[in-house]
Amino acid sequence: GHMYTPQNMTEQLKRSFTLPAPDDYDGVDIKYIDEKTRATEVVRCRLPGDLGLRVQTITLKGVTNRDKAWRVGMRMRRAQVYRNKSYSWSTEFDALNSGYLSYDAVADDIPGYGQSSILLGMTTGNGLVLLESSEPLTWKTGVSHVVGLRRPDGTVSGPWPATRFDDFRLTIVSLDFEPDFSWGVDPPHLLFGESTRWCYPVLITSIAP
Repeated sequence: GHMYTPQNMTEQLKRSFTLPAPDDYDGVDIKYIDEKTRATEVVRCRLPGDLGLRVQTITLKGVTNRDKAWRVGMRMRRAQVYRNKSYSWSTEFDALNSGYLSYDAVADDIPGYGQSSILLGMTTGNGLVLLESSEPLTWKTGVSHVVGLRRPDGTVSGPWPATRFDDFRLTIVSLDFEPDFSWGVDPPHLLFGESTRWCYPVLITSIAP
């Protein structure tokens, strides 16, 4: 989706985490009208370790296939368990790039996570693309690194496997857009980090002007 970093945020990113509670659901039951039996059937959706002591029961309208009902139920059960982090931030009209449940990349300036900067220049040659960052980049030995770039329309290019050149420059094998360095529009942003921690992946649930 789109990229939001300190480079285009007007207020600092806020993160929150919801801890498991004793009264949390530990299962989902899906009710639907089966296409074969023409009766109301129940599909029990559980993750490993679920006892089914407190179950959320959901009736699906328009679903008549057991496999479809199970898939929907398992998505809901996984959302209950794994969507336990939330993020909020402020930006300008950039926010209107995203829509409901857009899958976007977000970052802050906390050490150990993704680093954001401005792309100052690009050089191509020998089958590689050399990118110059406005900020020094922190590399870790024995860890694979990637870099994502923000296109002019706000979408993410990459992440691309990155190789160190020096403190401010890195190389990638290719780039799928032509960066605009005229400063007539926002310059491209870089989001650099370890391959498993280069950004916070988020699903947009609300945008408030």
